[in-house]
Amino acid sequence: MNQRTSPAETLLICIGNDYREDDGLGLYIGRQPKIKALAGIRILENSGDGMAMMDAWKDAGTVIIVDAVHSGRPAGTIFRFDAINNPLPANIFAVSTHHVGIPECIALSRSLGLLPEKLIFYGIEGENFGQSTELSPIVKEAANAVVNSIAEELSGCN
Repeated sequence: MNQRTSPAETLLICIGNDYREDDGLGLYIGRQPKIKALAGIRILENSGDGMAMMDAWKDAGTVIIVDAVHSGRPAGTIFRFDAINNPLPANIFAVSTHHVGIPECIALSRSLGLLPEKLIFYGIEGENFGQSTELSPIVKEAANAVVNSIAEELSGCN
């Protein structure tokens, strides 16, 4: 069963894998009390299933996606992109465990006319992607900064 958002609602898509170290940062962000306390937001945990993301966001007004990236920049680097007005740079998704990547999902949704009014992507450069349930300290610090940024951004939307 798929839960839909109304256009007035905001959808936060938290991408990750709890068992692959820094790849779990999206899930970590969505589970923070400061995020859960935001009014008018629906949080969707996603393992990277692009089709599920597209299906979830097609009826939302505002969508924010959070995920780990691997571009070669220093660990903990935070990226923020307005994906409606600018394409996501493919080079930040150099390593992906996802079947259909985020840039491809956005491009397909754009061509089908299924993009939300607002689509923001937050990526954090990961440090470790091995087998563990812990985020590296520098990535956890960056994830907490993104939690604060999202909370500030969404407090003005709802």
